[in-house]
Amino acid sequence: MALPPEAVAAASYAFGLWTGWGFLHSVLATRRVKAAFELALGPRYALYPLGYTVISLWTFWLVLVKEPEMPQVLWDLSLTPKIILYAAQAAGLALLGWAGFSMGGMKLLGLAQLWSTVRGRIPDESDIHKDFSTRGAYSLVRHPMHAGGMLFLLAAPRQTLGGLVFALFGCAYMLLGTWLEERRLAGELGPAWREYARRVPMLIPKLAKCQK
Repeated sequence: MALPPEAVAAASYAFGLWTGWGFLHSVLATRRVKAAFELALGPRYALYPLGYTVISLWTFWLVLVKEPEMPQVLWDLSLTPKIILYAAQAAGLALLGWAGFSMGGMKLLGLAQLWSTVRGRIPDESDIHKDFSTRGAYSLVRHPMHAGGMLFLLAAPRQTLGGLVFALFGCAYMLLGTWLEERRLAGELGPAWREYARRVPMLIPKLAKCQK
């Protein structure tokens, strides 16, 4: 469908909002920022993952509130195509959940560290060599969260302009994140990562080679 100039302007503004959120989300995850917070917080730095999660969710909500209304329907499939795409979205969500379970989602969100602090215990420190895992969803693809998220966004059987803007941003952000994560892990894990990358594809699984 042809979009009026107002809709195109709203889409551009919304994409800019999401890009700003992505920039903040990425900056807070950089090693330099983490090192600065570790120096400032001392032992309380163990709660940084939880703070990162809270800030990410809060700013995500702010962008949703500020985003202009873009209800224009771009496509709306039915019957067999709709069922196929819903199945693809379900597979994307399943992959996301499997990935979170495989890598210890409670620790990723900072909830495990909070629970340890409440119980008066010292939370486990983050250790890339100890936390690195090739089991579960990570035996299927190297970045299952990104693969599952992109599959869910791209397989929408009904899409509005607002939904498409978010889908395009989300996929671009996850692809960039995948590229940066590949570089970081290759530098930190060295031969272990290269061997893993040789065996396991980045985003598109080879089902015949999936490990148990």
